[in-house]
Amino acid sequence: MYLRFDPGKCYCCKTCQLICSYHHTGSFWPAKSSIDVYRNPQDGYLRWSVDNSCDNCAGEEDFLCAKHCVYFALSAGGQKPEPAEKKKTKSERQNCLGGKILRVDLGKNRIWTEDSLPYVKKILGGRGINSLIMANEIKPGTKWDDPENLLCIGAGLLNGTLAPGSCRIDVSCISVFSGGKGSANVGGFFGPEMKYAGYDNIIITGKAEKPVYLYIYDDLVEIRDAEGLWGLPLPESEAWLRKTHHNLQLKTALIGPAGENRIRGSAVMVDGSRAAGGSGVGCVMGDKNLKGIAVRGTGNVGVADPARFMAAIAQCSRQCAEEPNVKPMRKSLTNFLSDPEFESWDRIMVVRNGQNEFVEKEKRIRLMNRETGVPTMRQGMRACHLCPTGCSSYMEIDEGRFKGMKGEGFWINTIMGHACRFDLFEPDAVVYVWLLTNQLGLDSDYVSSAISWLFECYERGYITKEDTGGVELKWGDGDALAAMIKKLAYREDIGDLLADGALQAAEKIGHNSRYLLAHMKGQPSIEPFRVPKGWGLAVSTSPVSGRHLRGSTSGSIRFGPHPRPGTFNATDYDGQPEGVFWQARTKELEDNMGICNYVGTWSGGNFLTPGNYVELISSALGIEVSEDDLMNHYACVGRNLEKAINGLLTNLTRKDDLPPERFRKEAVRSGPNKGSIADEDKYEEMLTRFYQLWNWDAESGMQTREGLEKLQMGDIADKLEAIGKLA
Repeated sequence: MYLRFDPGKCYCCKTCQLICSYHHTGSFWPAKSSIDVYRNPQDGYLRWSVDNSCDNCAGEEDFLCAKHCVYFALSAGGQKPEPAEKKKTKSERQNCLGGKILRVDLGKNRIWTEDSLPYVKKILGGRGINSLIMANEIKPGTKWDDPENLLCIGAGLLNGTLAPGSCRIDVSCISVFSGGKGSANVGGFFGPEMKYAGYDNIIITGKAEKPVYLYIYDDLVEIRDAEGLWGLPLPESEAWLRKTHHNLQLKTALIGPAGENRIRGSAVMVDGSRAAGGSGVGCVMGDKNLKGIAVRGTGNVGVADPARFMAAIAQCSRQCAEEPNVKPMRKSLTNFLSDPEFESWDRIMVVRNGQNEFVEKEKRIRLMNRETGVPTMRQGMRACHLCPTGCSSYMEIDEGRFKGMKGEGFWINTIMGHACRFDLFEPDAVVYVWLLTNQLGLDSDYVSSAISWLFECYERGYITKEDTGGVELKWGDGDALAAMIKKLAYREDIGDLLADGALQAAEKIGHNSRYLLAHMKGQPSIEPFRVPKGWGLAVSTSPVSGRHLRGSTSGSIRFGPHPRPGTFNATDYDGQPEGVFWQARTKELEDNMGICNYVGTWSGGNFLTPGNYVELISSALGIEVSEDDLMNHYACVGRNLEKAINGLLTNLTRKDDLPPERFRKEAVRSGPNKGSIADEDKYEEMLTRFYQLWNWDAESGMQTREGLEKLQMGDIADKLEAIGKLA
């Protein structure tokens, strides 16, 4: 009997590798697996292969790896051989933790570790631990570019296990925009690799004297010279590290030229193509003279109750298999937008920097392939670690003026930002500028919002070709957008002005430019506020400013306060605070667990529920939790920690939770939602109700001692009270 492998069907999610290791070792230990999934440098930057010489399942009824492959890339063949003698390798770790928090002081060249379990008991993991450490250790008055700013990378609690979609990490620091809590979330394979190396979180402080990178190989942790790495774009950076360390299995979190040049809108790029964007996390990494982190782990991740955990996994797998949205998402995350009549086209697409929120149908059809939901240059699909949906498109432009550009990723934000905000619906141009943004290490939302704002400033005569270095900024011009992306990343011409923040640039440009800039708490935003009211409320109240992944509600919330399809209207004001309150808490849990939101409770997938999370966490961690514990304690503690960090570091008030002024004064001009506006009085009513749900002061939005002490956060209340930030 042998194992057949069909590379054309493989999404590279590594489920086969983990189930093999679990079957033969009793824990999740990919280094001990007979199956190895790796990147093949001979076949292009983001191609993959599987090397398999497995005979460990000889004599068994099924190959478990093939049985658990949701993409049907593996199958058994040949005759059933005699059973082979098996010896299980003893598991080193018995719960779902790496076990340690890695601490690095770049200024003092010091590296040490501490036990992660005390933090886990308080807030589970991932984003929650990052927030807990920031709230406890960052002093009031600390700025984003101070050496004392902490750069925190948190692997989710379930990273490294077989939990579906358990791939996400959180990158937190002081935001370069708001001066308060900054955070960005990203998938890929970096988080699980951290856990296999033995680390649940990495906390970095100080500034290196010269460019360095952090190299981790299990217990070996080194601060290394990055002279040969500094200045390279992302594809070359990752290739340089793998060649230098002779290791195709390295997982990376790096900045590109944008981060090196301290562009505020820069990202930390994971595995070369997945962006931890927002809050300027790449700018903070660059300010610390840190090119990034390369990690390889050969250890295991266990679970406390294997039988119960695998039963929970089986239930999750059944729910995913029965979910009708799975197959469309495997074609692409944007597949639903291949239908030009789909409602999201009329709800979430902000056109020409906010001049309208309606896209003509011929433009929708021009951009999107009706079969796949992505432009026709898609070459295949990829998945993050343990993902059952595999929604990432691998793109390659093989003709025209952008020929040769290739890379991974075409997302909803690609359409919302690089297409709609520039009125750009030329498919190859949209793909090119998106991949260029990634390769230079820029945050795509910052690029879309800030540069589209420049386009409108140019249209109104506030800036000229002399300011732009000779580039004429016309709507629908992909070449002009590409030129401005490069100028931003390398601080050329007006790109140098924009590099220090769009709000700061507006102060210098003057005229009416500040009014035209859509930003929340200083961070430029591509989000809609006029049509989808719950979406807008979540974006405007997000503690990390201007992003929708902190509780934005989609068309229906299947498991929330509106469980029945058709009972929840995204365009009404009624019920939105309750919907956002529920969604914000489930997203907090998912970020703490490291579960992708597309597999969780949002985005139309809705595969998993808080009930699933109870079983997964209890059986993996060995600490019994209930749904009430998760939703009304852990999730609320996490959100309150982020709000407290803002209270300790900023002077944000209730008015900073209102949508941008333009969206409150200018209505949608055309389309089915013509006349829609972010009504300020209605938003004020939603804010009051939203604050009440969180046990914050209904008038000011400030936290209260009663609310914090209910969550056993009296120490945080003391800190806020000491500086007059408690209601």
